Amino acid sequence: MKYKETTATTSTSSSTTSTSSTTSTSTTSTSSSTSTSTSTSTASTSTSTSSSSTSSSTSTSTTSNNLRWNQTGQVVAGTIQGTSANQLKNPSCLYIDNDNTLYICDHDNNRVQKWIQGAITGVTVAGSSTGSSGSTSTLLNFPTDLTFDDNGFMYVVDYNNNRVQRFAPNSTNGTTVAGVAGSHSNALTNLKQPTAIDIDNNSNLYILDMWNTRLVEWAQNATTGTLLISDNSLSNDYDILLVPNSSNEIYISDQGGHGIYLWTFGASSPSMTLQTVNDSHNTLNNQMGMVLDPYGNLYVADTGNNRVVMYCVNSTVGIVVAEDNNSVPSLKKTSGSCV
Repeated sequence: MKYKETTATTSTSSSTTSTSSTTSTSTTSTSSSTSTSTSTSTASTSTSTSSSSTSSSTSTSTTSNNLRWNQTGQVVAGTIQGTSANQLKNPSCLYIDNDNTLYICDHDNNRVQKWIQGAITGVTVAGSSTGSSGSTSTLLNFPTDLTFDDNGFMYVVDYNNNRVQRFAPNSTNGTTVAGVAGSHSNALTNLKQPTAIDIDNNSNLYILDMWNTRLVEWAQNATTGTLLISDNSLSNDYDILLVPNSSNEIYISDQGGHGIYLWTFGASSPSMTLQTVNDSHNTLNNQMGMVLDPYGNLYVADTGNNRVVMYCVNSTVGIVVAEDNNSVPSLKKTSGSCV
């Protein structure tokens, strides 16, 4: 899952719980609060989280990374599986823009759905609205991930077509910017069932080329990729995230290895692996999507354990912050926090 970062407050579909501190004299009081939220989603369940931290005083001000969430999640997109505008079928990715609009890879319906905040139906912005698959410029075949550049162009990983498609704003006609439709090989001009994508400030694309067990970079308007990482462990990986404030590091979600790798471009092995969780189920299990909050804390969709795990900055032990309670998505009541 990815979201558009801003310098202002970013919020998602769940409401935010916030607190404020107050200092008063006999006749006046002062208070302030700030809130931030982020959202993460697995292929079959959607969990929203939001956090807030506040502080104030008449003389000094401090900021605490003491995260809190509402205790009950809510469904914001989809009902039962199907092809109607209010339905999804095995969604595989989620992107949130500055207006809290959701863009969802509706994987088995071969389309990307746009859901405006508060809407009860989605609008197809890429692929077939009826779920048909194909390899033309207007069709997709199992979209698995997407992202946007600063100019509003959308990039969709078209898994079974072995390509990445770029869509201009308000256009459903895609242009292939990486890979070759209908062709796959280990040549750097090609992709083989890619699964994830990220983009930097210069519109360079970073693509997890899963069945070629590699990470490649495609510069803007390039006709071939550049190899950044190649390793057999990348054969069952489903998400990537560029590390903020770094030009050569990336997080890779290795589902087969049940861990999150921190990998430096060009290195033969990861510099760090995140697997341990402070819970009775003490390791990740078939995890997929990831997202970073504005503080740099990493949230992981731990699919096999039906939960969301948070790794605080500089910590290698995760905290369970959301889990399935067999009725509605709810958040783990835990004393753990990042400070």
